[in-house]
Amino acid sequence: MDPLSDIVSFLRLRSYLVGGFEAGGNWSIGFDAHEAIKCYAVTAGACWIAVEGAGDPVFLKEGDCFIMPRGRPFQIASDLSLPPDDWRRYFLGAEEGALVKLNDGNGVTVLGGHFALAGPQAEILLGMLPPIVHVRGETDRETLRWAFERMRQELTDLKPGGILVAQQLASMIFIQALRLYLNENEGIGWLFALSDQRVGAAIKAIHREPSRRWTVETLAAEAGMSRASFAARFRHLVGESPIAYITRWRMLLAGRSLEHGEPIGAIAHALGYESESAFRTAFKRVTGNTPRHHARSFGHGGAENLLVQSGT
Repeated sequence: MDPLSDIVSFLRLRSYLVGGFEAGGNWSIGFDAHEAIKCYAVTAGACWIAVEGAGDPVFLKEGDCFIMPRGRPFQIASDLSLPPDDWRRYFLGAEEGALVKLNDGNGVTVLGGHFALAGPQAEILLGMLPPIVHVRGETDRETLRWAFERMRQELTDLKPGGILVAQQLASMIFIQALRLYLNENEGIGWLFALSDQRVGAAIKAIHREPSRRWTVETLAAEAGMSRASFAARFRHLVGESPIAYITRWRMLLAGRSLEHGEPIGAIAHALGYESESAFRTAFKRVTGNTPRHHARSFGHGGAENLLVQSGT
């Protein structure tokens, strides 16, 4: 798989709620802080959204998609100057997949899903994103329009299996919106580095062969650059050295294997370590705990959590 697919599948992306609302007239809804990632789109009409600590409010037009990865409180409204109603008034107790009606329910439609990223390494994916990711509809109108139109149909027709289809569509929309955001923005961290043709090629090579004895020279060859230029560009874009990135990715893979009860020796060999001792040392250095302790914490009797650098 490619690196983005690697990370998303590694973190076990799950859509555990899909639905939305239709609103008419003047309306304003306030939402509390939340644990899930929210990914929604305006499929009809337009409205405003203001996320706590995210700066200026964002005007959302038909076709626009937005992701809120940090779980901050927010207000969505036809007019942000209106006192917000508590979200519970409309949404508490609503059935899975329901399109909640606000006022006459005519004018604005918002569809999407709430996601959970399982595993303590979620910060790898979310740490570098802003409080609200705004993807404008004109960016890739056809793909997102099709997905949301299909989701709306599944949620309104209520055919057998419709909720599952809507959940899969919501997951696809999340990945597509994330891809579009990366193509249009710059930042520091491996996620943004994937959009760089040369450094992205090196990261893909690492994920393709994590056990290979990579050096800065061999990775520079993958990128088609000189050693010095590659090392400097990698550190600038990713926020750490190539070797540090390789080691940390290997330890993430090792942590998952330990959680599944695989033997430490087999894991060390699979990741290219010449000895179990060398692997144990690397794991303790990166995670702060021993492999055995990590395995025991998952009932396979190391780090309960892998240390993930914010923004990398």
